[in-house]
Amino acid sequence: MMKILFVDLDERVVVLRRGLPVRALGPGRHILWGFGITERRWSTAPLVFEMQPALRAALPPDSFHEITLTPSERAILWRDGRPKVFLGPGVHRYWEVDDPLHAQVMSVHDEMPELSAELASIIPRDQYVEVTVQEHQRGLLHVKGKLARTLAPGRYTFWSTRESPVAVQSVDMRVVQATIAGQELMTKDKVTLRLTLTVEYAVEDPAVATHAVENVRDAIYLLVQLASREFVAGVTLDDLLAGRDAMTKYLEDDVAGKARRFGVRVERVGVKDVVLPGEMKTLLNKVIEAEKEAAANVILRREETAATRSLANTAKLMAEQPLLLRLKELDSLKEMAAKIHEIKLVAFAPGMNASGMNALVPSGFLGPGPEASSKGEA
Repeated sequence: MMKILFVDLDERVVVLRRGLPVRALGPGRHILWGFGITERRWSTAPLVFEMQPALRAALPPDSFHEITLTPSERAILWRDGRPKVFLGPGVHRYWEVDDPLHAQVMSVHDEMPELSAELASIIPRDQYVEVTVQEHQRGLLHVKGKLARTLAPGRYTFWSTRESPVAVQSVDMRVVQATIAGQELMTKDKVTLRLTLTVEYAVEDPAVATHAVENVRDAIYLLVQLASREFVAGVTLDDLLAGRDAMTKYLEDDVAGKARRFGVRVERVGVKDVVLPGEMKTLLNKVIEAEKEAAANVILRREETAATRSLANTAKLMAEQPLLLRLKELDSLKEMAAKIHEIKLVAFAPGMNASGMNALVPSGFLGPGPEASSKGEA
């Protein structure tokens, strides 16, 4: 019995007689004679194939290649300079085709090759870790849960296997501005107040900051709270209101020293608001009002005393110098004349009597004279 088989260029055939492999056929036209003849076909397009050992034994040795990879090895099949197939640990067989294949074997303990778009399309995503560390960040590379190194800004890819898992954690290095509001505190003189604080900090050592505390923000928040309670409990309300700079310096020194132990740099701690209870605010307003009124009275009394002292000195000087008194009178008359438009002065010369005055002023200007009075009496 004759049987004709056609094998395409991208096919390989194994001929079986009564279920047992006889020989392999390459591309072309083949004529087979006999009974019980069957065939098994494989396409070479996938490049990698699986075949039972008995069937594989019928293949010519130069028709395929075999490669064995250990658990720490990976391989990529390249064809015409382009990656085609990714191979994991185990035994792999691939066809020898017209365009030769090149197998690149890599160790997962070495640096991963630069991940191009073609490589990313064939390498399974669970085989590697890809991360981009921004300029304001630092990356912490962990292998098997242990810190391997700190990564500078840039793009990285690492092999990650079940036996040696890799993880990268990004840490923000920028300055953080946080507000700590609504703290109920009690001063040394038993006054309850609400304090709002601000703090500015930045991670200085990302490895220490990540491993020393669970949450950097919460740790800084707690340090500022405890330091502020300790300071407020040791001062009175008047000292607190008068010495906010002292409180700021105390908080910065205390918090900065403790934060440095877990890799954080505290740049500034400040007091934003001090809120007093309503009745305490009213009482303080009254105290301030009384203090200002007392200060105003002191200033008024001081000015009055100075004015009286100046007036006494002036009177003493005028008593000693009559001419100064006359000048003062003339100055006063000048001011009066400016207000009433006209003023007349009568000056008595030495030895001048009433008849002399009548010659200087109009009749009756100075009132009835002595003669008129005597006539009236007669």
